[in-house]
Amino acid sequence: MHFSLKLIGEGKTYKEVQKIIGCSAKMISNALKWRAKPETRGRKRKTTIKMDRRITRMAKAQPMISSRMIKDSLELPVSTVTVRRRLCEANLFTRIPRKLPLLKERHMNGGLRSTLPLATLNTWSCPSVSPTPPQSSRPW
Repeated sequence: MHFSLKLIGEGKTYKEVQKIIGCSAKMISNALKWRAKPETRGRKRKTTIKMDRRITRMAKAQPMISSRMIKDSLELPVSTVTVRRRLCEANLFTRIPRKLPLLKERHMNGGLRSTLPLATLNTWSCPSVSPTPPQSSRPW
């Protein structure tokens, strides 16, 4: 708290404070009116601090969730890019799953594994993939 404010608070007049401090009455009135202003440079943010906290809370609770799903479930009025920016600010980078999901039974049964027993050596027999290397007549 400023010294002049303290004196005014104690019940002293501007003239008395002016004599004690040794400054003008205008300086005292300016000191009484002065308020700290918040930083107002740059573009205004589309999300509030509360929205930012909700975004980070959801991302921490569900690490596999995408930025689009976060935006849709919280019904945010911003783009998915903005959601990703807020997550980067909270040190939660990229909405890519941290671990690969485990293979399910259908993944193991389907795909290449089911076609392998059908392929035999006769199916794949061609001169370039023969089990014995061709003998060349070159001496080097």
